[in-house]
This record gives sequence, structure tokens and C-alpha cells, in this order.
Amino acid sequence: MTITRNRTAVRATGIVAAIVAAAVVSATPATAASSAATASSIDTSVSAVTPIRTEISVGQNLWVTGTALKLRNGPSNSNRVKMVAYKGAKVKATGKTEGRWVQIKAGGTTAWAPSKFFTSDKPKWDAVPVGTLGANLQLRSGPSNSYAVKTTAAFGTMGRFTRIERNGWWQVRINGTYAWTPERFLSVGGVFDTARILDIAHSQVGYREPSWRNNRYNDWIDGNYAWCHVFVEWVFDRADYANGVPYKKHFDAYVTALRKSGVLDTTPTAGEIKKGDVVLVDWYPYRGPTHTGIVDHVSGDSIYLVEGNTTSGTGETGRGVFYRKRAMVDIHASYRPSDFAKWRELKVS
Repeated sequence: MTITRNRTAVRATGIVAAIVAAAVVSATPATAASSAATASSIDTSVSAVTPIRTEISVGQNLWVTGTALKLRNGPSNSNRVKMVAYKGAKVKATGKTEGRWVQIKAGGTTAWAPSKFFTSDKPKWDAVPVGTLGANLQLRSGPSNSYAVKTTAAFGTMGRFTRIERNGWWQVRINGTYAWTPERFLSVGGVFDTARILDIAHSQVGYREPSWRNNRYNDWIDGNYAWCHVFVEWVFDRADYANGVPYKKHFDAYVTALRKSGVLDTTPTAGEIKKGDVVLVDWYPYRGPTHTGIVDHVSGDSIYLVEGNTTSGTGETGRGVFYRKRAMVDIHASYRPSDFAKWRELKVS
């Protein structure tokens, strides 16, 4: 399985950002304004927020500005990574510093990170909602099964991610308390309930648009375009998991958003594709995806989809929502909606 990450592009973006920043400093006012406009369009890993402006005191609240900040067990990059704090995480200063590093307390333990990745000004970032996926999920007082069970949550219980991760475990606030559970038992942005998603998709099978691109899905998005992706967006919205897919009127913009997120698996196998996943379809001569659908099930090398803006496959020319069987060779890429929701909320995939 190859998941699109485009690491070269990421490194190039960082280099470009550094060059632009240097240009802004050294340029004349007119040139600097132009360069600053260019810099603002580049997605860097650190938010443009005010850094720590005063001497750090014991117990002072700080907030993480790095996208996914590695917190270490000592004040240098040679020390082991102890946990990860995502952008917006609230931590407390212990009062200890060493050079440009500051010691903080988060998730019940202490760790170190460069002070430039914190701000003392409370940001306006929203809380990260999460839904539980396990049945009677036991959440613990620490990040491993050796810790005591602190609370139990039924499938679909909503909570809030504190943005602190340790050894693959996430600290969440749920049922009025703070507790830990492996990330795989949570979905960001709501509850990724594949049964509900497919029930809603199935309920639309057989719908036929009255006329070309005149249908309930384009009415919903206020568009008049090819609407296979709009049907997918409509279904996820009705399933209360709109965060799981891009919200776009145009198919090209839909695909662009997925590529930007890095969640696309561009070499999927039939064994890797799951119910509730979404795929991009591309037919010969394979010049890029032109269609999309929701995975109902997989059988052998065939993928069975619920699709909008398609024909019934029986020779009729009318378009609507139908079950369609597609060959794996025609699957350009697939993605897990919960991965896209995670990227949307945390800008990591």
C-alpha cells in the first residue's frame, strides 16, 4: 500500500517558505508587501501566533503552535520522543528552561520542546471533537492497558481530543473526565459509523434525476455540475460525518482537496479497501480519476459501490443512484473518510 504523502513537495514547501521569509525581511516596503502576500499562501507547520513574550513561570499555561510537535525527554533533538502535542494543545510550564528549550507538563508527564513552538496567548482554535468506535470502550487513566479503567463509553459517545498523544494513545475528555485510549478506537470530527453511512446510501438506490444534472443532490449543494462526488458529500452529511469528505461543487476541486490532504492510497489492493471507504475511478486510457463512489463491499478483484450520477448498467441511459460493480484495475485511489477528517481537524494524515 502506498499512501500519497508527497514528502519531496513538503520539503520543497519548507525551503520556499524560508526563502520567502528572508525576502520579506530584506526587501523594500513595496517588495516586502508582495513577498508577505506570497508567504501567507504557503502552509507552514507553525501558526503565525505570538510566541512566548514573558519569562516563563511555574504553572503557566502555554499552547502548542507546531502542527505535530514532538515532546522529548530532554532539552535537545537527540533525546527520545516522549509524546506528540498537536497544534492548539494546552500544556503547563514547569518553570525549567535550558537554552532555547522549555520543560512542560502534559498528559500527566513532563517533556521538553523548543520554546519557539509555544505561545502564551490563548488561541481561538476550536476543540477537536471525537467519537468512540469501540463497543463498551474502556478508557484508562494512562496511555497503556496497564493503567486502571477510568470510564467506559458506548459506541458513538462524543468527547474532545486534548491534542496530546503518547505511544499511539490519545488523551480525551469524555464522560466528564480525562482518560486515554488507542487512536484506532476514535474517529475525529464525529462518529465514523459505516453502517449508518451505507444505510443512507442504500436508501437512495433507484433514484433517477428528472433531467440532466437536475436532481436533489445538486439542489442541496446549489450546483449544476457532474454530481457523483456531490452524492458522496450528501450521504456523509446526512450521516452526521460531513468532516469525512471534502465539500466541493466541482469534481476537480474535490480531487484536489483529497490530494492536498495526503490521505489517498494510490496503489490500493482489494484486501485493503473496506466498507465505507470512498474510491476514485479512472477508466482506460487512465488519464486521471473522473468518478467516485462509496464502497459497499469487496469480492475478489471486484469492488461494489453505491454511486451517484451513473447509469444502472442495464443499457438504460438515464442517470441516478445505483449499485455498480467495478474492476480493481479501474480504481485510481481510495481513502478512509476518518483519515480525511483527521487531516481536516489536525492538518496531519
